[in-house]
Amino acid sequence: MHRYHIHVICAANDQLHLLEEIAIFFQTRAFLTYDVSSQIPTATLYSRQCIDTCDYTLVIIGDSYGMTHKIGVSQMHLSYLSAKAKMKPMMVLVKTQSSDLDISRQLQDFMRLVEQQANRVYYYDGATDMNELLSYAYDNMVEKHPALGWRQGAEPTTAETDTSNHPSQDARYNSIVSNTYNKDRRIDASVDSLTDSLGLNDTFIVEYTAQAYEGGNLSDVHMKVDFTWREILVALVHIPSAFSKYGLQNCINNLIAPKADIDIKKVMPNVHAVARCQITQEDLLKLQHCLIKANWIELTAPLNSRISKELWKVTYYAKQQYKDIKAQEAHSALTLRSR
Repeated sequence: MHRYHIHVICAANDQLHLLEEIAIFFQTRAFLTYDVSSQIPTATLYSRQCIDTCDYTLVIIGDSYGMTHKIGVSQMHLSYLSAKAKMKPMMVLVKTQSSDLDISRQLQDFMRLVEQQANRVYYYDGATDMNELLSYAYDNMVEKHPALGWRQGAEPTTAETDTSNHPSQDARYNSIVSNTYNKDRRIDASVDSLTDSLGLNDTFIVEYTAQAYEGGNLSDVHMKVDFTWREILVALVHIPSAFSKYGLQNCINNLIAPKADIDIKKVMPNVHAVARCQITQEDLLKLQHCLIKANWIELTAPLNSRISKELWKVTYYAKQQYKDIKAQEAHSALTLRSR
């Protein structure tokens, strides 16, 4: 038997009958954890840790947006942002709302955001055969995003009967849930566990395009340049506020420009001006994924629920690394002056 851990992102106490149907459908397929009410102080930490450990996420948008936190968004919304930031495979179910139903502006905006960003949305209503819909959507997700999950041993040996080494299905489920509580609660809730680390002196190679002006003629140039992660971190921290993908692109373009001016003039000595330096979209996407995995940037929940644009911010962890860099530089400068 093969089972996965699926975290269900939903509004607490909404569509309880549907949640029961989902529990029955996944009984032999997956271990489920669910978002809890935002009234519980550790709700956000709990959901974040469940998302960290899960194989897949299931987003269910029904009749309720859910109770909001102090920042003005619900736990369902925060969990969705967390799952996006962690790039977790996502199965999205959206209830088809009747035209005469008065749903909140927050729910409408959140539904629009998810519909814009999701690769595939599955709609349902009271007449939908949920077993058939779930079967199709689940099989499609697992096929497109294979995961290790948990597989029951076919014929346990004597050594395998030791549950400390080979947990049963119930033990595996209990472990998933209990681990979310047993992690150190003294950690700042805004800091996620690292999934990858970047050496500050290691380099990242970027391909870019530019325009070179030579004797009145314009040439399109395609070249490569490398940056240390230290250079990229310093540039990120100086972005003034939450930023979109285009804000990140502009940040890197500004890094490229001075190096491009030097490199292009080395191979084209008669060039008198270099302009329109642009990182390629493929490398921008690669860079963004590296920054997410290293916990340097994260999706931010908009204070205005009407804002549907995907916005990012530099994490607390990245800012601390930057502070360490500045402290080291100050110490080195002081050491040099004292000699």
